[in-house]
Amino acid sequence: MCERSIAVVSHCILNQNVVVHGLERAVGAFPFVKNIPEKIGLVQLPCPEFLILGPNRPSMTYKDYLEINDYRQKCGQLLASTILELKGYQKVGIKIIGLIGIAQSPNCGITGQRGVFMTEFLRLCQDNNIKMPYIEVPIDYPEDHQFEEKVNLFLKGDH
Repeated sequence: MCERSIAVVSHCILNQNVVVHGLERAVGAFPFVKNIPEKIGLVQLPCPEFLILGPNRPSMTYKDYLEINDYRQKCGQLLASTILELKGYQKVGIKIIGLIGIAQSPNCGITGQRGVFMTEFLRLCQDNNIKMPYIEVPIDYPEDHQFEEKVNLFLKGDH
């Protein structure tokens, strides 16, 4: 039997319909997902922007999200079931390859200015002893032709 594994992805990687209209970088899902090996399961994080502020929200900055009353706490609440799910995978030996975020997102950015949601997610992972390496979809995807190669290497889990 082959090793079982999962990757965690920002919600909009699989569903661009949650993105503020006009800021989408793909239609439906990002095209690179069609190349993810079928043996890798995907855990889709909830979209805090869509769930907390709704589909008709304005484009907002990192600072704007920090000014929303209890926003970090609400993000933590949204993440509770995902953390339980990841702990369950660990318990039965399913490998967690890592996280695919969205560069420069006020919520799902990981490097540079870490997004509000990712700050909470990675803190909860650390608090629960869940190792979470990461990679981000670059702001210029799909023009960044090296990203597909980078994500393929990342998904091999040799990090």
